[in-house]
Amino acid sequence: MSGTRFGVLGPLLVEDSSGPRPIAAARQRAVLAALLLTAPRAVAAADLAEQVWNLEPPAGAAGTLHSYLSRLRGALGPLGDRVRTHSSGYTVELRAGELDIDVFRGLRDRARAATARGDLEGATAAYTEALALWRGAPLADVPGGPWRDDAVRYWDEQELLTREELFEVELRLGRTSAVIPQLRVLVGENPFRERPAALLLGALAADGRRAEALAEYQRVRRVLVEEAGIEPGEQLKAAFLEILREGDDRPDAPRLLPADIPDFTGRADQLAAVAEVLTGPEPGDPAPVVVVTGPGGIGKTSFAVRLGQQLRPEFPDGQVFVRLGGLRAPRRPTELVSEVLRALGVTEFPGDADKRTALLRSTLADRRVLLVLDDATDSAQIRRLLPASAPAAVIVTSRRRLPGLAGQVPVELGRLPTDQAVAMLGRIIGADRAEAEPSALRLLAEACGGLPIALRICGARLAQRRGRSVASLVARLEAVGQRLAGIDALDDGTGTSTSSITSTGSSSSTSTGSSTGTSSSTSSGTGTGTNPGTELPAAEAQRTAAAATAERTALRGPLEESYLALSYGAAGRDVDLARAFRLLSLIGGERFSLPAAAAVLGVDEFDADSAVEHLVQVSLLEPSAPERFAFHPLIQELARGHAAASDPGEARSEAVGRWTSWCLAGAAAADRLFDPNRPRLAWEAWIPEADPAPFAGLPEAGDWFDRESAGLLEAAAVAVAQGDHATAAALPLVLLQGFRIRGRVEELEEPLRAGVEAAIKLGEPEVAGVQLNSLAIVYGALGRFDEAIATFGEAVPHYESAGLVERVAQARINAAITVAQSGRPGEAAERLKDALAELDALPATPFLSSLQVSVMLALTEALRDSGNPEEALDLYPRLLAAAEAVGDTPRLAIAWGNLGKLHAKNGRAEEGIPCIDKALELHRSIGNRDGEGYALWALGEACALLGQRDRARGAWSEAREIFLALGRQGYVADLAELIARADVA
Repeated sequence: MSGTRFGVLGPLLVEDSSGPRPIAAARQRAVLAALLLTAPRAVAAADLAEQVWNLEPPAGAAGTLHSYLSRLRGALGPLGDRVRTHSSGYTVELRAGELDIDVFRGLRDRARAATARGDLEGATAAYTEALALWRGAPLADVPGGPWRDDAVRYWDEQELLTREELFEVELRLGRTSAVIPQLRVLVGENPFRERPAALLLGALAADGRRAEALAEYQRVRRVLVEEAGIEPGEQLKAAFLEILREGDDRPDAPRLLPADIPDFTGRADQLAAVAEVLTGPEPGDPAPVVVVTGPGGIGKTSFAVRLGQQLRPEFPDGQVFVRLGGLRAPRRPTELVSEVLRALGVTEFPGDADKRTALLRSTLADRRVLLVLDDATDSAQIRRLLPASAPAAVIVTSRRRLPGLAGQVPVELGRLPTDQAVAMLGRIIGADRAEAEPSALRLLAEACGGLPIALRICGARLAQRRGRSVASLVARLEAVGQRLAGIDALDDGTGTSTSSITSTGSSSSTSTGSSTGTSSSTSSGTGTGTNPGTELPAAEAQRTAAAATAERTALRGPLEESYLALSYGAAGRDVDLARAFRLLSLIGGERFSLPAAAAVLGVDEFDADSAVEHLVQVSLLEPSAPERFAFHPLIQELARGHAAASDPGEARSEAVGRWTSWCLAGAAAADRLFDPNRPRLAWEAWIPEADPAPFAGLPEAGDWFDRESAGLLEAAAVAVAQGDHATAAALPLVLLQGFRIRGRVEELEEPLRAGVEAAIKLGEPEVAGVQLNSLAIVYGALGRFDEAIATFGEAVPHYESAGLVERVAQARINAAITVAQSGRPGEAAERLKDALAELDALPATPFLSSLQVSVMLALTEALRDSGNPEEALDLYPRLLAAAEAVGDTPRLAIAWGNLGKLHAKNGRAEEGIPCIDKALELHRSIGNRDGEGYALWALGEACALLGQRDRARGAWSEAREIFLALGRQGYVADLAELIARADVA
């Protein structure tokens, strides 16, 4: 509704297009205030009552509260329907920009972001607008009590904190004379708060009133000591010492950080967390060391520089930036120590390395200096540079994790989320162009894989070519077919970020990092690390060419360096890491597990673990979940390019074949547990047996299937691409039941289509028929009934050519079941009766018994839906006995559930509930979440018929959670309505 506003930053405010909506009753104001402060979360009725009555709700509070809510809705007029009742309590529905505290948070976040990127004028405007939202004391007309008083204290604190941040920005803009009077008022109102006092000291000193600043410090200290019994804290002491230091004869504090990147985007939470680590320790504590890792081009240096610039006031004695040379040209530790000493103003130092290190630590002992050590090779390279204790602090960036560095706080930078990547591109090319092509910009961000250097290269090209559309650049990358090569080809030197950074300090010699020398003081893992005896000449030539390419390209270069540094062997195991990197890239970008990696590499899991762990340590693989790993898409392209050049086609095919065989063996083992009564085709005998047996039971198989399902689908597609018709035909056969009981059959449409083609090419008509039968089941599950009936018909000729009478009957029965699903239960019942009679006349076989169970289950449903429930009830004893006899747990569970629902529908809910409970137990035993949800739904309906509202509500709530996890939004909405009705009742 246009013009709608809610406010708590002052007296309670409600306003719509007609004007203010006053809430006369104090209790009603308390109710609305409680809902506004917790929105969008729901407030449970008991909690709301405690808040309204200040922790002492009277007897009958629930009814009174309901009355208050009803009256509140009336007082709100057209806005009354915003107050909602849910299963979990009460909420007030708010839209973007309607609640003043949400607007405040947004403005303050905008101000902080503007401050971080150096837009101080923009920050001042946003802070001022945020503070203008205060209309007086928060919740001034809401009755007092613990919850209200806590909220008032919180928002008073937020206002004070925001004023401090505004004054700090204005001081950075040089507006000392305007800010000093306001700071004096703030200090007077908050005599024990140190930040305003520290700002006032700095403002007075900056205004040339140094003596006045020193006197103010003494006054504040006297108040703290005499009235609070405490000495000034570190922030106030630092401001005082900074004033004293103005007359000191120590050299000027070095300011050697490179310039910040204007288009830096995201990472706010990580920046805040690292800032706390670096500034938290007290003097004398161990010096904080943060190690920032990630692949080349992820923005490690930009992150460190942004952080250092933000923390400049916290390190008044200087910031020193040192390039360590990285993997290509690692510098000697002793040389680095000398560079840092010179940066700190020390011009004479001993030649002995240990004495020089001791001098550096002594120089840093009482100085708030931030060292930024960029592109470290290993722990040994930086140990001599580390301060002995705080207040100095260190940020290290490295493509490798540095486990040998004690006491470090590791920070792993990953790819930017798509929204942040889009925002970064928008900053580079301008808001107008970004708003003109939002879809194309998102596609471009996705093509760059959230890698900042790739985003910067593409953005720079668009910024240079103002007339070029974003869509045309996306089309160019798609035409190239390889994003890595396509993006790299765009760079002309303007897209790089870290490579073009130069020091902003006066002493450029301290940050050039020009030395390329190496010595024994660096670790043995530096350099290229290749072993000529372990590679073919062609592979060596390829890597030499890659090294030359790495010198020239902005995007590929940083990634190539990590690849070229891979050595033979990891953790003492005989593993060719470069080969492992190449071959693992062939199985796709989906997350893969350690056993899958072992299959690809043809090694045991111990060796695979060694290889994978090393690739993670050097940021060429990403840990994406517990015991699972993934490639960044651009790094994967790099690896595949090297695989094509270094590994013969036969070796690549064998690696992929080992993986698809592993997928097939595991899926077949799981399928034997999911669907033990599925008739096995003679042709399935060739499927490899997993050795040793992978699963101890059904739960373990289900867990494995859930973890590997994406890879199993990918393996089916890869088998098709490889021309491996046998695997392409077999995999869908053993995947159907696993995906079916998880409610995900739609994902099998393409694998099944490919499976039909593969079976035909193999000359296996039975397999082709089974695939078509399964594909028709998928169509039916998706509601595409006409396609399903036709596809069942397509299966019949294949079965007939194989002489399989039972399979022909199965296809026709399935078509009849689909007729029932399409809304013609009477016709389906007649077809199914004829089919059951036909099956009864055939010689008994296990497959026939299983088929009879399917027919009877479908027939009971068709009879029920066509208005013949008694006839259906007569058939259930035979159906349940047959399903149990053949061990068909999925259909047995469905049958029990259907029987329970039929009893409930016919007025015998007390007989139906035990049946539904049995169905629920069976569904859970096989991990059928879809069936579990339906059974809980039915249980809730039966309980509601008996007046058991709490049990009904609990069952529906549990079902709702299941369907929410499965993405069945329609069912979620229906169940939410049932729950709401139960609450009202």
